[in-house]
Amino acid sequence: MNLFTRLLNLLIALGCFAIAGIALAYFFINEKFEWIPEPILELAREKDLLEKPEAKRCADCHKDIYDAWKKSRHSISWTSKTYIEASENRTKEKCLACHIPESVKGEKPSPRLDRRDEGIYCVSCHFVDGKMNGPYDLVAPPHPTYRNPEYVRSGFCGSCHQKTFKEWKATKEEDTCQDCHMPRTQARLTQKFGLNLLHKKKGVGNHRFLHGEISEKDILMEASFQDNYFNISLLNKTVPHGVPTADNGDPRLYLYFTFYNSEGEEVDRAKEILAPQQDTALPFNKKVNFRYRLFDPINRVSVVLKYQPAWSKEKELVWEKTVQP
Repeated sequence: MNLFTRLLNLLIALGCFAIAGIALAYFFINEKFEWIPEPILELAREKDLLEKPEAKRCADCHKDIYDAWKKSRHSISWTSKTYIEASENRTKEKCLACHIPESVKGEKPSPRLDRRDEGIYCVSCHFVDGKMNGPYDLVAPPHPTYRNPEYVRSGFCGSCHQKTFKEWKATKEEDTCQDCHMPRTQARLTQKFGLNLLHKKKGVGNHRFLHGEISEKDILMEASFQDNYFNISLLNKTVPHGVPTADNGDPRLYLYFTFYNSEGEEVDRAKEILAPQQDTALPFNKKVNFRYRLFDPINRVSVVLKYQPAWSKEKELVWEKTVQP
């Protein structure tokens, strides 16, 4: 057997050992991780991950989750201009707990003293009692990970969104906050080379925390003319909490009416504000009625619904309709 053949056989053998090693690691990490001795896992631990690291440190592995979070309102809960103004330059103590939470555990958290510019970040939700927590039972070599079923329950979000949580609970709907605001897609939990090959894909929640777009399918309208009155009702058909909703912010729906005569001339106007801070938000699956006295013959009514998020001065068009007798 010549030297070339020996080298080739050696390379093939090494390749087989490498493939077998990766396959065994994949099997143990995904199927039998409880068989892995703790001393071996300790060799792979990165101690600083249990010292409340900054979000960018978590991004070393969880890049996709970090990128989504960075685009979320959670990431700017402390630094946004809207919050600074509403909290009178961050002096309102009642706001601190949920804008810079120490550790979220299913009840109102305590405010933290460090890394405030990161707002509601990785550590706030996933570092609990000195451990990294998440919705899955798995092994993560860089840090110990513990499964906590609260991560897929609405009560976890209710730690801060208490009013919205109560509204949702009263509807008795099964869809959780996470189902709508953190929809899952099959993906890798980590993007770091090597580690990303060892874990199976799992349902990963969208860490942009989608606030949802209100559309015509969500808010239904019925209108009629009766004697000298214009009657209109709105129905929140699909959103299992008030629309809009907030504990302390001031999101609003604006309902505008413009009344026209047979000549196309505007003869009257009206406006309604639907807002949680005015107790006028649209409840789930319950009609809200409005009635207007008509003092002139009306040929048509233009009805416009607009939405203004708590963090914006701009109003977004939801729908525009025309009603005729």
